[in-house]
Amino acid sequence: MSSTETLEIKNYIGLTGDKPIRFIASDVDGTLVNDAKSIPDDAIEAIRAARESGIRVAIASGRAWNEMNDVIEKLPCLRYFMCTNGAYVMDKDENRTLFHVTFDKEQALYLLRKLLTYGVYVEAYVKDKIYGMYPPSRCITPERLCACADERNNSDTKSSHSVMDNYISADTEGHLPGETHDHYALAEGDEAANTNMSECEVEQANFFFRPNIRPFILATRTMVPDLLAHMEALDEGPEKMQIFYGDEPMRQRILQDLRDEYQGMSHDGTGRERFYDVLLSSEGNLEFVLPHTTKGTAVEALANHWGFSPDEVMSLGDSENDLSMLRFADASVAMGNGKPNIKEAARYVTTDNNHQGVAKAIYSAIAYNNELLKK
Repeated sequence: MSSTETLEIKNYIGLTGDKPIRFIASDVDGTLVNDAKSIPDDAIEAIRAARESGIRVAIASGRAWNEMNDVIEKLPCLRYFMCTNGAYVMDKDENRTLFHVTFDKEQALYLLRKLLTYGVYVEAYVKDKIYGMYPPSRCITPERLCACADERNNSDTKSSHSVMDNYISADTEGHLPGETHDHYALAEGDEAANTNMSECEVEQANFFFRPNIRPFILATRTMVPDLLAHMEALDEGPEKMQIFYGDEPMRQRILQDLRDEYQGMSHDGTGRERFYDVLLSSEGNLEFVLPHTTKGTAVEALANHWGFSPDEVMSLGDSENDLSMLRFADASVAMGNGKPNIKEAARYVTTDNNHQGVAKAIYSAIAYNNELLKK
């Protein structure tokens, strides 16, 4: 449940230093949005106040560009979006791609073939599209269903042939709490997202996607019957690949098989070139990304473009894919809902994403800058 505390321009997190904050980069999921996937009004007001005070604000997210509609709608003042963990950077106002880097196609296909052997939902990020594929239904064994049920003992267990109808109450008119009609209109032109799903597809969606993100996933993905064939037909590789594993034993198995101790490095201990990192997330997914293309490199590039040093940058995040930008910015702020290693990496900690964490951090930056002006 979101907090309703009335906020003011105040240094809630105890920012210190001798240079003003000129640039704030914020993550989206688990940070800017609350657990209902809505951007709280206090965060919107804080971002507007920051911009009015002269601070630049940009988004740095693992989301693809086509998943940013809700952010753009609520915050039309924002111009720069570092998408897909920094692999796809957009200037919204000019509708222009500033930066775009992809996996080598053959390496991506090699990794995709591996991922498809695990019986999980797999997807590939290609510019403004996310192509996804469910595994054969036989992959969801009774043992995996039990493991998943134990993990989600508070989730909705109703049965329906329409997942979009099943998990959204009637009084929301088909949208998540706080979300808008235009955001979910993304799905209206997508036959796969707009048509009632088969029993098998419902079972797959219920198993792999948690209730709070399920409508968003179904509204923003393009499902394909053969992801490998689809990717083979494209001219280039994806910016990112991602899986939703469904149950914790499968997550552990994949991490043991595919994640090594050389995260972020170009070579492993034997000198062999590495072409992907595996990032942990909090929504039942694992991200497979390029080792040297991160939110941190994107934030650093924008900061350099504007002539800002790391001690003039604030970054806000909650998950492992935020570590790179938390390490870059001197004013690194972890969300209260972040894991211990995220909080340890950050210099400051704010409240969680349901209790005005982003707003308090941003108001802290404004208050801190005001204090510097008085010196």
